[in-house]
Amino acid sequence: MKYLFPLITSLFLFSINLNAQDCNPYFSYSEGTVVEHTYFNAKGKGNSTQQMTIKSVQKTASGQVMTAEVVLSDKKEDEIFSNEIELVCENGVFKMDMSRFIPPTAQTGGMGDISIEFEGDALEMPSSLSVGNTLNDATFIVKMKSDNPAFAAMMGGGTTTTISNRKVESKETITTAAGSFDCYKLTHDTRIETKVMGMKRVFENSSIEWISE
Repeated sequence: MKYLFPLITSLFLFSINLNAQDCNPYFSYSEGTVVEHTYFNAKGKGNSTQQMTIKSVQKTASGQVMTAEVVLSDKKEDEIFSNEIELVCENGVFKMDMSRFIPPTAQTGGMGDISIEFEGDALEMPSSLSVGNTLNDATFIVKMKSDNPAFAAMMGGGTTTTISNRKVESKETITTAAGSFDCYKLTHDTRIETKVMGMKRVFENSSIEWISE
């Protein structure tokens, strides 16, 4: 579960050159596009990477539906998680359904099958940004259930992640290994609350992100 947080908080950062103008300039892809992201810690060191391959793009009456394969790897390039997901853009608003990133089942030797349930809001990104904008908050709840009663009791009430105070702070030019880009600087706060064996733990932090067309 510790790798779920960087995925949740950072997935809406995809940026690439425009392939279409009829949906969202920050999230318009063509079939076959491969987008790779590196996530950095506060000291500027990469701690995980994510590669997304666009398998198909279908136009709809209100935008686009994109199917993609996502692979998350740790800093040693060992695969952590992979899944096929669906990305939706409707009326210019890009919506990320975070349940698409949760594997339906998992195996933990000796503990039985684990089913993972998800409920919550979609992360949204509008097609037009300007400095001073406030973006919608989002809350996700992930619950794990097991056919092993002891393990089910240990897992407790699951994990609730809340992303709040999403703001467009400024516009900056950012230089990366892929070149220099005119970006919007976005900030948000994240609160993760878990309940295991009746004990509640809370983790909080703040993040900075940059997004370009």
